[in-house]
Amino acid sequence: MAVNQQFSNDWMKNQQYTVPALLAADVDVLIYAGDADFICNWMGNKAWTLALEWPGAGGFTAAADHDWEVAGQKAGTARSSGGFTFLQVNNAGHMVPRDQPANSLSMVNTFISGGKF
Repeated sequence: MAVNQQFSNDWMKNQQYTVPALLAADVDVLIYAGDADFICNWMGNKAWTLALEWPGAGGFTAAADHDWEVAGQKAGTARSSGGFTFLQVNNAGHMVPRDQPANSLSMVNTFISGGKF
């Protein structure tokens, strides 16, 4: 809970202005959610990524969802365009790294290395 308390001032802040600015500055952005997360459900997260106004929004909304695989197995569903990725992680709840540690490590490594989902 100590870590959780450190974020108490960051609770429920609107990011509709910060994320588009990052994307416009060519900073890659990854939004992910577990498919069994009832706190921050993947459907709501996907909806706001599709509604986000930013210079590459047209390409992102037109992009197709596709399987994300780790070690040859489907690990989720991804949509990427213009440095923006939404990732639905299979068989994971709110704490994706706890539920899918190997897939989470692959997700982070792919993102920080500039790989494709």
